[in-house]
Amino acid sequence: MQKYENKAENQQLDFQNQQIKNEKIIFANTINTSVRHMEDFNLQYAQHPSLGLLKDFLLEHGTYKNLKKKELFSMQGKINSKGAYIKSGAFRYTCVDDKGDEHIVGYACPHEFVGSLDTWINPTQPSPVTIEALCDSEIYYVTYPIVEQFFNTNMETLYIRCILAERSYSLIYKRLLDSYCKTTEELYLDLVNRCSNIQNYITLKEIASFLQVTPETISHIRRKLLQK
Repeated sequence: MQKYENKAENQQLDFQNQQIKNEKIIFANTINTSVRHMEDFNLQYAQHPSLGLLKDFLLEHGTYKNLKKKELFSMQGKINSKGAYIKSGAFRYTCVDDKGDEHIVGYACPHEFVGSLDTWINPTQPSPVTIEALCDSEIYYVTYPIVEQFFNTNMETLYIRCILAERSYSLIYKRLLDSYCKTTEELYLDLVNRCSNIQNYITLKEIASFLQVTPETISHIRRKLLQK
């Protein structure tokens, strides 16, 4: 009798263990699917066709300007109601905290929009960031009143304003998730894949500062990638 009871207990344990394994597999698959959906969503969002209308508007009605290396597009604390489309070049976003320490908070690459979302939402507010050309860069820019007229053209263009706001916050949320879920190597590759020539314009120390690691860590990642 005891033998059968032990066998039944063992079978029950085996069943419970299998259930736990199955639950872990289901959970892992759910997480992977969610991540893939998030990646697909962001990819489609970045290529949203409505934003093409804004790009076309900037290229047609914007003012062409060639900014030299280190020339400022916007300065923290100063009112700047311009937004632009980057034809070529790259830009760095920085912010100085209350202690006077400068932080690199982002980059803008070719064929992207450059400017402060806060500025377009409330053009009378000072810019929260400084935006500097990393190299000689070509842009087409417009001021807030002009782009406001564009947004108010019809329902489709009015919708673009919502898309810009949603996309900006989506990218912020993705960056937050990436900071927790991705390795430093993955974050480094994300940056260089997005801005293929950025390593020609910024130092190893600056990349380390942006990714909040030591320069030695970036140097190690580079050596590792070269060996692959």
